[in-house]
Amino acid sequence: MTSGTTPLHALTDTELYLFDTMGFIKFPGFLSRAATQDLLAETRSLPSRMMAGRGDKERFDDLVGGSAVFADLVHGDRVLGPAESVINQPFRMVESYALRRTGPSVFHLHNGHSEVLRYGAGREVRRNMGLHHTYHDGRLYCLLVKTLVYLTDVVSDEDGPFCYLQGSHKANFARFPGEEPLADRPPLNREHFPSLATVAVRAGDALLLNEALLHGTLPKTTTSERVVLAFSFAPAFVADWQEIDLTSTELRRVGHY
Repeated sequence: MTSGTTPLHALTDTELYLFDTMGFIKFPGFLSRAATQDLLAETRSLPSRMMAGRGDKERFDDLVGGSAVFADLVHGDRVLGPAESVINQPFRMVESYALRRTGPSVFHLHNGHSEVLRYGAGREVRRNMGLHHTYHDGRLYCLLVKTLVYLTDVVSDEDGPFCYLQGSHKANFARFPGEEPLADRPPLNREHFPSLATVAVRAGDALLLNEALLHGTLPKTTTSERVVLAFSFAPAFVADWQEIDLTSTELRRVGHY
C-alpha cells in the first residue's frame, strides 16, 4: 500500500516559515495514486455513521483502531515527522477519522486562536489553551495539529474546498464573540469574510494544519464524492477533551475545589 509514496521527514526551514505564517502547509503528492486508491477502498469498507444535523456527512470513526492499513500509515515517518516538527514534545495521536460527502453540505468556520470557549453554565473564555501555540529558541510548540489526507480531488469552490481566515491562528480578537449557533452565522463566502481563502487539492495531497486556525469548508454544491482522512496529534500530556461536571461530589472528594 505504501509503495511509491514520497517520504516526508522533519519540515524544512521554508516549510516551518509557511506553517508559522499561514497556519498550515500543503504537501502535494503526499500519497501515490495507487496508495490513494487503496486507502479509499479501505475507507469505504469500514463501518460509518451519518452526522446528525450536518448535511450528508458520513463519518468513519477510529480509523487506526479499526484498520491495520491506517495504523501503518499514521505510524510512518511521513505523517509523524511533520507533526513532530511543530509540536516538539513527546506526542500522541488523539483522534483518527474520515469524512465522506456526496451531496450539498458545509463545514462552517470553527476553532480559532481567540474564539469563545464555553465549558459550563456561565463559564467562558476567549482563549482555548488546548489550541495554544508559541515559539521559543527556533522551534514551534503547538498543542493541537491535524494531518488531512485527501483521497479525492477538491479543486473548485463547488467541491467544498478547505477554507480558512488568513492570520486567524494568531488573532487576538474573536470573530464570533456571540452565542449564535453555527447555522445562524453569516453565509460562508468572501462577501461576509473578506480574508477568506481556500486550498485546492488533488487526490493524494495532504495538509498539516494548526488547529488554532479558524477553518472549515466552502459550501459543497456538487454530487461528486469528497473523502478526507484526519489524524490529530497533541503533546503526550494533553488529555482527551471531555465535559466535566464542576458540581460533582467526586471533584469535591478529591479536593479539586
